[in-house]
Amino acid sequence: MMDILLRRIDASAMKIIDEKAKNNRMTRNELLKHHIEDLAQFNGVKRAEKELDSTLSRVGDALEITYNRLDQLEKQSMKMHLLLATVLDIDPGETDDYLENMFNINMKEMN
Repeated sequence: MMDILLRRIDASAMKIIDEKAKNNRMTRNELLKHHIEDLAQFNGVKRAEKELDSTLSRVGDALEITYNRLDQLEKQSMKMHLLLATVLDIDPGETDDYLENMFNINMKEMN
């Protein structure tokens, strides 16, 4: 625990503090102690909120990058699919049926 000494406090401010303390059934010292401790906790919460905002921003950026990469990968996969179908002289629409039979998967459910 630490002690704090305050000087040159306005008399009207002290009167208000004394009234608040009396209404809360506590001493002036207890009231001021609670306010100072609340202020310290509030600042800690604000600091934690800033850290959380920063973390969420970085996560959002990472998700956006991941989404863009997946989108590019999907487009490249579609191009490869069409290229392979063209080279093999296969109707691209028939490849879904072929894959379903070959690997026992339902391509329509995957889309």
